[in-house]
Amino acid sequence: FEDNENNDETPIIEPPVNHSSNIIESRINTNSDDAEESSSKVSLGSSDLELIQDGNKQQIVGLRFNTLNIPKNANITEAYIQFEVDETSSEATTLTIHGEKVASALTFTSSSANISSRAKTTSLVNWSPLAWNTKGEQSVTQQTSNLRSIIQELVNQNSWNSGNAMAFIITGEGKRIAKSYDGKSTSAPLLHIEYDTNSSCLLYTSDAADEEDS
Repeated sequence: FEDNENNDETPIIEPPVNHSSNIIESRINTNSDDAEESSSKVSLGSSDLELIQDGNKQQIVGLRFNTLNIPKNANITEAYIQFEVDETSSEATTLTIHGEKVASALTFTSSSANISSRAKTTSLVNWSPLAWNTKGEQSVTQQTSNLRSIIQELVNQNSWNSGNAMAFIITGEGKRIAKSYDGKSTSAPLLHIEYDTNSSCLLYTSDAADEEDS
């Protein structure tokens, strides 16, 4: 006679195991990785980045970050782009950020509409930065909203590989003026990403096994 009193199996979820938190940062390191586009004309050598108004011109800004060592399907917990103030500005500004929907983004070129013609992620993030009142400031005020959803979409692609590059496309209204690679390479935009890798373990008691056999 076998006592089955404790064999009413129900699955229980164990807490995530093999949890690992990681931070990576990548700064733009070539003048073709930050670019501005106006009326389909692309500029690669600007001494600053106008987000978005440049005189009477409405621009599109492209930023590319390379060698992003993030595993495919990693869980992105936080991400932002850090800018440094090149010129002060306080007018109302609303920006929209997309990623380029591609496995590994290529650097920008001077070809017509090379920023605006790129495929965009479904995910987008809106950012309404506060006034930039101090030249050279590089604080939370110059950090974008959390870009987690965009980067999650990119690393979840079947073709994503650790070490690939990402590009971001910024549109909107208003004006914030940030340093570019050509203006000061050590103050060029920096991408900050936090992610973890974990697995959840589904355990069954012997009762669950009995139910499968019945």
